[in-house]
Amino acid sequence: MDPFAKILASLPGLEGRLKESGIERWLKEQRTVSVEGKTYFVLGGDRFASEAEAMLTFAVEHGLVAPEALRAAASQQPLPPDVEAVSVDIPKGDR
Repeated sequence: MDPFAKILASLPGLEGRLKESGIERWLKEQRTVSVEGKTYFVLGGDRFASEAEAMLTFAVEHGLVAPEALRAAASQQPLPPDVEAVSVDIPKGDR
């Protein structure tokens, strides 16, 4: 599953607010490209985004979710299986 879809699903009520704000129309207006059978939305002229990522971008840009809430939801997602968390000691003088 797309990690952005998991983040979108974890934000209570956001999908409803997106529908009310016209996300379907906005998505239809965006340029898309297909890469290896997957469709991506072209955001900002040069960034490929999944549908869920595009929806989250729209939500932040239109004030439907605070960037801080989005970051908090993203931080609660599990790491991908090929990523490992590491601890880093920061010297006290560098904090």
